[in-house]
Amino acid sequence: MEPKSQAVTRRVLRAVDRTTDTLALTGLASMVVVVSWQVFGRYVLSASPAWAPETALVLLAWLGLLGVAIGVREHAHIGVTFVADRLPRRVRAVVLRLTPVLFLVFGVYLVVQGWDFTQMTMNSTMPATGLPTAVQYAAMPVTGVLVCVYSALQMLNVETSRGALATPEADEEKAEDRDDR
Repeated sequence: MEPKSQAVTRRVLRAVDRTTDTLALTGLASMVVVVSWQVFGRYVLSASPAWAPETALVLLAWLGLLGVAIGVREHAHIGVTFVADRLPRRVRAVVLRLTPVLFLVFGVYLVVQGWDFTQMTMNSTMPATGLPTAVQYAAMPVTGVLVCVYSALQMLNVETSRGALATPEADEEKAEDRDDR
């Protein structure tokens, strides 16, 4: 049986994961719709909506930065494995242990710089949509917080990849399956 604090932590982390994935998928679907509408407007209606390129740019910024957080969560950053896989085994082990620390530093940088950019651009608006420019830059601190959370968990040897935070019952079933082999 899992202690109550671990169960609560597990539920919170699953909620964060689901929210991050939902935001990224919604952003991707929205970007496809916006860009498709822009193309349809330009070539079929001969009148491209003025708000579409700006909206697509905001969605792209959010999607790209959320992808960074998901990549950290899933250990899916190709640059890190590209370098680490070519190192001798002992050096590779050290590099792989330092990777979450470096990602944590990067996450803190995103939070600090992203917060500064967001605050600086709070009073300016994007011309086509009229949205505050801060909407675009807010993706940086949000991603920074997510990267910090995932990196800190990885430094504590908590597996963060999708499915790792499944229910304790599922974890027990997986362990039983491994024992049966």
